[in-house]
Amino acid sequence: MFPRKYHLQLALKKISKNLSTITSFRELKDIILTDIVKTLNVYGGAIVFQYANSFETIGEGDMDLVEIERGLSEGTLDESTYSLFEINRNEEYASYLVTTKKKTNTLLGLEEKQWLNLIISYLAVSLENVYLIRKLTMKLHELASQIPNEHAGQEFVWLRKSLFELQEQERFRIATDLHDTTMQDILLIRRKLTSYLDNNDDRQQVLQVIKHLDLVNENLRQSCFELNPHLLQKIGLIKTIEATIELDIGSHDFETDFHVEGKQRIELVDLEIKKHLFRIFQELMHNAKKHSHASKVSIKLTVLGSYICLFYNDNGVGLDTEALANDKRLRTVANSGLGLEQMKSRVVHLNGHLELQSNKGNGLALTIRIPINMQEERVI
Repeated sequence: MFPRKYHLQLALKKISKNLSTITSFRELKDIILTDIVKTLNVYGGAIVFQYANSFETIGEGDMDLVEIERGLSEGTLDESTYSLFEINRNEEYASYLVTTKKKTNTLLGLEEKQWLNLIISYLAVSLENVYLIRKLTMKLHELASQIPNEHAGQEFVWLRKSLFELQEQERFRIATDLHDTTMQDILLIRRKLTSYLDNNDDRQQVLQVIKHLDLVNENLRQSCFELNPHLLQKIGLIKTIEATIELDIGSHDFETDFHVEGKQRIELVDLEIKKHLFRIFQELMHNAKKHSHASKVSIKLTVLGSYICLFYNDNGVGLDTEALANDKRLRTVANSGLGLEQMKSRVVHLNGHLELQSNKGNGLALTIRIPINMQEERVI
């Protein structure tokens, strides 16, 4: 008798069940947002984490995420276009669910808003759990980076190794999913459009669509490579870093200078060390693009005695290392503190040493030394 109400109840059961399986923010898109957008028949939906100075947003469907973040930041979100629901609010972050108009160009009705409020009551618990998982992960990396290997029990060595292995497994899973689904769909659409060119008068418009698909495909290819750098084993660490720098050209405003000394000896080290060094390189480049505001970044990889050394320098804004060390509130889930702790943790795991020199406004210099004697003897 009430098909709409029955449809909403079925969707509610499905979503509430799926929420119990979520362990990361990104999982919310496929598990929750897709069903919400489909059930409400809206153009799009988004879940937003708003921190003190940044946003983290996932969206599904047709909506402008930049416009939503700007509207939330300035308090000017258009209520005639979007429906806004607060999920959580505390000192560290606020979270929201945002939906567009329905495809009938009307806003959500009372019954649909009540349904969404039930979803949000479940979602609030899941988002808090996801945030706590992230915070715990950051604490674990911080703990792992502060305990030198020579003083660590086996349980801490195991903890570091497990954290790194879990990260690599998740990166591999995401890269595989992107390659096997999204990239294949793009190639299929491209082939169809190419065949459509022969029977279409407006060739220029179709060509523009194909070019756009090629650009999206190239960006996805780069993302897959960053998640799963398969070239490490095939062509080595140095060429993989060079390939990454080349792929990154145009995505940032600074000049990158990469210099290598002792190539043969560097390529003799274990694959595990190469993976850790590549992840450290990725983190340094990510921080440079996101935080440094530098015009030049210099990276040098060399061998000094029984150590493989990575030297990083930029002429950016730098950071206040004393404040970062003394005030743990600065190392939140929303800023770059986790990246620094992960780098430290990787270096300590390899029995290495990390030195960081920086003053606010005077750039950043970082030196990493990893012992390689034992690894070389095994390879030889």
